[in-house]
Amino acid sequence: MSRVDRSYSKYESIRTYEDRGKMKWNPFATAELASAHRDYHSEFSFDEPAFSLEQDEIMIMLSFAKSLQIEISIEYQDEKTNKAVTGTVIDWRDKTGIILKKQDGHYQEIAFDLIVKLTDKKYFDPYLKQ
Repeated sequence: MSRVDRSYSKYESIRTYEDRGKMKWNPFATAELASAHRDYHSEFSFDEPAFSLEQDEIMIMLSFAKSLQIEISIEYQDEKTNKAVTGTVIDWRDKTGIILKKQDGHYQEIAFDLIVKLTDKKYFDPYLKQ
């Protein structure tokens, strides 16, 4: 343990005092950290989607939707929950996702690895029911 120079003090107890540093606070920090981890994991849901497409199927369906400019519904995972959005595929995002123009006119970027399900009214439903 390194010692702090306390030779300035006229009291011997101060000059010879050895601070244990974080050792005295470690139990408190450990308990707090463990409690925070428990709270975080109790709120986190690891629900697996009931239906999931393979990556190559997602790419083919998105290419098809982009080329025909058809409106599709995308179900994707966002943090702890599944979300759904409907719109038209406008462009690719750096080969990692798509840019979707939603029904309300706003744009949204969605990564390929977050997409769980794609549907539309005419083309994809018959394909998925095979």
